[in-house]
Amino acid sequence: MSDETSPNSPNPGSEAAAPEIWHRVHPLTPILESLGVLVGIFIAAAYGLQNFFQSAVEDLASGRSVNLTFAEWLGAHPLVILAVVGGIILILVLTAFFSWLAWRVMGYRVDAEAIYYRRGLLSKKLRKARLDRVQSIDLQQKLLPRMLGMAELVFDVAGGTDSNISLKYLSKKRAEELRDELLAAVKAKKNASATSATSAEAVSGAAAEHGGTEPHAGTDGAAGAGAARSDAGHHGSLDPGADGAQPSIDRSVPERSADSIGVRLSKRLGVLADDVSHEAERSLNDLLAPYNLSADVGEEGEIIRVPAHRVIVSSLLSTGTLISVGVIIALVVIAVVFLLVGVEEAFLPILIGGLPGIFAAFTAFKKNLDNANFVVRISEDGLAVSHGLFSTSRKVIPLDRLQAVCLHQPLLWRWAGWWRAEYNIASDGGKNDENLLLPVGDIDQALLMVGLALPDPQLPEGLSADGLVRSAMYDRKSTHPDAAAAEELFHAQPRSSRILDPLVWKRRAYALTESLLVLRLGVLDRRVDFVPHVRVQSLRYYQGPLMRSLNLGTVAVHSTAGPITPLVKHQDAEAAKRFFTEHAERTRIARQRFDAAAKTARTRPIETHEEGNG
Repeated sequence: MSDETSPNSPNPGSEAAAPEIWHRVHPLTPILESLGVLVGIFIAAAYGLQNFFQSAVEDLASGRSVNLTFAEWLGAHPLVILAVVGGIILILVLTAFFSWLAWRVMGYRVDAEAIYYRRGLLSKKLRKARLDRVQSIDLQQKLLPRMLGMAELVFDVAGGTDSNISLKYLSKKRAEELRDELLAAVKAKKNASATSATSAEAVSGAAAEHGGTEPHAGTDGAAGAGAARSDAGHHGSLDPGADGAQPSIDRSVPERSADSIGVRLSKRLGVLADDVSHEAERSLNDLLAPYNLSADVGEEGEIIRVPAHRVIVSSLLSTGTLISVGVIIALVVIAVVFLLVGVEEAFLPILIGGLPGIFAAFTAFKKNLDNANFVVRISEDGLAVSHGLFSTSRKVIPLDRLQAVCLHQPLLWRWAGWWRAEYNIASDGGKNDENLLLPVGDIDQALLMVGLALPDPQLPEGLSADGLVRSAMYDRKSTHPDAAAAEELFHAQPRSSRILDPLVWKRRAYALTESLLVLRLGVLDRRVDFVPHVRVQSLRYYQGPLMRSLNLGTVAVHSTAGPITPLVKHQDAEAAKRFFTEHAERTRIARQRFDAAAKTARTRPIETHEEGNG
């Protein structure tokens, strides 16, 4: 540990600064991090053995004797074997020594402002994550660390993946304790920042009201126009601070109509005391009334649990897995045919050629297995998600940062009525991790996750959110009583677009509510995208040469990086231009109202105080 002193002592001459306490990570961390090199060496050795066995099998199949010249040579020179064994032992000893040195310099430190992580023998690295910029802290356990009782903490920091910190590895108990401590510190830090910002804003507003300088009319008009343009292009951030950091759910702001149902529920949970599960269930069912759902809140706020067997079956029915299995079966059949017709030398190479397909199928299958035992719990910070069969991961999905949501149903999932729910999230930095709300679930579970992630659709009288979403999922095949009324909200593609979209032009459509844009897509693989007006980043209208000849246009509704790319595609050109203009204004007004509600909530206590003082 380091005993370096802090340079920020108020009086260095009279009082020594408090020491910086560095904590070491688990001693096996360097070995686990270098495991990839050892695996690479093992694969290279296995490849050499595979070539030897392949040659031996080919020799036996053709009636020749197996070439054992190299083995005989090794038997005649035992010192070579001793040298190889000694070299392996030396490599292991050196690896252990350098791992010990690397572990000595690895460590982390936490203070009131940030968490620090240092590492490196030759190239020193020091990473810092400010607590007021930490978005979430995920606990992950890959297979081998999980077997050894170790865990990794991943800090999602505003600013993209380059800003994130991965703290490897700690004992599971220590990782859980540190995560809880840091979550409490992050919450306290952000609440303090929000309070300071609110007080400063209130004081500034009071000064402007009581004798502050009135802005020049011309300057004010220019600023207003600039703000409008900024709103139209940057609706993704939620009340960013001066440094761009996005705070957690601000409970000083009352529930707003543009808040997702999950955010509104989290605000209610933040003020609950005893009997949280009962109150949470009552609040959840009250908020989900437009979806005609009745959710059960179990222990620790659990609302959804996806069993492992459902994930396994759904992964076997996925398109990628089926294609890989089909290719492997085809190669096996071809190899057997060659063997039967007497071309024995082609049998083994064809089978070996199928190994990449086997590895690809296994990789896709294992990726889906990582979502086994998927559990969703509600908390005052968002949705707490844990999943994994061999490797486990825990994370919190901050619902106030979700920018778009989609439902997806592959063709072979229809028999079971399963759906998959995904999302785009602000400041995610384009991570390759799957943004999953639900890996696979029935219609009620899919509606529950969509309902939590989206604001109230604010539909016309007599039309339920349940009816709208089901109509978007099943189009004219929906049996919901509100299906006919919901279908009237959808704007289908014109008949002229059938040349470009011969299969999907009848299904593809979009609908607008007071708070949402709903996109219905796909025929074989059904898909529905939801984009809240208040989350739209920007819009783009474009027309290709063929679209121009057919008098068609497309509007791209820009969201943050993620699996969802909303497109109002191949509409009549005039209708597309009209949608572009009207939706830009609609999203601007939605964002202004959303921000105004927060500003009003923050300034109201000051105004009340002034009125009370006369």
